[in-house]
Amino acid sequence: MGIHASVRRLVFGLAIVLAVKIATFGHTSVFPVGLTLSRPGVQPGYVVFGAPDGNAYAIDIKGNVAKKWSSPEPNTDLAYTRPLDNGNLLAQVRLVKSQSGAAGADSVIEMTQDGRVVWKYTDRVRLLHHDMERRSNGNTLIVCSKDLDVPQISRKLLTDDCLIEVDPSGKVVWEWQTADHIDDLELPHEVRSEIMNGYPSGRRTGLPAPTATKGFDYLHMNAASPIPESAGHTDPRFKPGNVIASYRFINTLAVIDRDTRKIVWKTAGLTIGQHNPHFIPAGLAGTGHVLVFDNGYVDGNTNPFRISSRPYSRVLEINPLDNSTAWEYTAENSNRPIWTFFSHYISGAQRQSNGNTLICEGSNGRIFEVTPAGEIVWEYVNPFPNLTAKIPNSTIFRAAKVPEGWLKR
Repeated sequence: MGIHASVRRLVFGLAIVLAVKIATFGHTSVFPVGLTLSRPGVQPGYVVFGAPDGNAYAIDIKGNVAKKWSSPEPNTDLAYTRPLDNGNLLAQVRLVKSQSGAAGADSVIEMTQDGRVVWKYTDRVRLLHHDMERRSNGNTLIVCSKDLDVPQISRKLLTDDCLIEVDPSGKVVWEWQTADHIDDLELPHEVRSEIMNGYPSGRRTGLPAPTATKGFDYLHMNAASPIPESAGHTDPRFKPGNVIASYRFINTLAVIDRDTRKIVWKTAGLTIGQHNPHFIPAGLAGTGHVLVFDNGYVDGNTNPFRISSRPYSRVLEINPLDNSTAWEYTAENSNRPIWTFFSHYISGAQRQSNGNTLICEGSNGRIFEVTPAGEIVWEYVNPFPNLTAKIPNSTIFRAAKVPEGWLKR
C-alpha cells in the first residue's frame, strides 16, 4: 500500500505542476503549430519567411498558406528569403546538404513570385552568409567573410567578416573588411589579447574551435542594413547609405560611414548576442530609431565582452543620439513569465504601420505581433520543419510582413 500511495502522490504532484504550467501561460502558445492566437488589432498583410524545409512561405493573418515557393535553382533549397518592394523576393540559395553552414549561402537570387530568376550573384572569393538587403539605388548589400592571416590581430587564421555592395550587373562596387578597421571598435586590451591568442576551445564559447586550415569566427557579423533616406537624421553619422551592422560575439552594434569607411557609432554591451538591427523608416512609430532583437545568452564563455548572461530575449528600440531605450518588449509586457520569450540565436523584429511590432522568435519558429503596450494580437508557430536534420527543427532566421496588395494571387 505504501508504494501505491507514493505513486499516487507522485502522479498527483506532477498533475499539479502541469496545471500550474498551463495556468502560467493562460493558453497553449508554444506546442501547437500554425495559427495559435488571433485578436482584433493585428496589422493586415502577409508574413513571408524561409522555412527549414527548404521552401519559403507567405502566410495570411488567418494562418493559411497563401503562397509557397521552392528554389528555382536545381538541387538547391531556399534559405533566408525576404520580400522586396517591387513584389519580388530576395533569397539565399543553398545546395542541398551544403557544407557551408547553417547561415551560409551558395548564391543570392532575386526571383519573381512565379519563381523566375531575374538576378543572381555568386561569389568565388567570399562566403556569403546571414544577411542581404536591397538598397534604394538597386544595389544589394551582402554580409560575407574571408579567411585571412592578419598577424597584428591574431596568431590564428581569422574568419574575418566583410560587407559588399553589388550592382545589378553583378559588379562589386563597394567592399568593407572588418580587419582593416578593428581599431575603430575600441576593443578592451583583454579582448584584443584573447583574439591574438585565439579563443580557447576547452570551454563553451559559442565559437568554433580554431584549426590549422580554417579561420576562427572571432566577431561574427550576423546582420547589416543600410540607413534609409527616410530615417530623417541630420546627424552625419546616420546619413543615408551608411550601414548598421551587428557583431554578435562582442555584443556590439556599429554604424559604418560608407564614404570614409570609419566606424562612426557603436554600442558595446547594450545588447547580448543581438540580431537584425535596422533604422526605422519614415511613416512608422519610432522613425530614426534603431530596432533590434536582443537575444540574450546563458552559457559562460571566455570573451570578456560576453561574460554577461541573460536567460531571456527582448526587443529594443534605441535612440541612437544618446543610446537610450525608447521602447522595450519582454514577455512580462504580455503578463507572462519573462523566460517564456527566449531565442538564443537568429530572430528579428519589424515595426508595423499601425504601431505594432512583428517579432520572430527564431529558435522556436514562433512569429507573433504585439501592440505598443505588449498585448499579443497574433501568434503563429512554423509547421514546416526540417525533418532530414539529425535534430528536426522549425527555426526561422527572420520574418517580414508585407501589405495585402503585395502578393500576386
